[in-house]
Amino acid sequence: MAEEPKTELEKSLRALMLVNLEPLKQKQQITILDKAGCGQSEIAEVVGSTPKAVSVRLAEIRKEARKGKSK
Repeated sequence: MAEEPKTELEKSLRALMLVNLEPLKQKQQITILDKAGCGQSEIAEVVGSTPKAVSVRLAEIRKEARKGKSK
């Protein structure tokens, strides 16, 4: 289980992150959170998935990015 936010600032930032990511597709959410430096467990919690599923999705995203650069 993920660690609960300790401060009001952490709570506010988490809520803001959830609201801002809501309209995006899960792939976009994962990409943004990964680039922001979030770990797979934290990403999984935010997008409503499992760390393993996030790991698989990140591998797919990175593979697609490599293909795009080689074209």
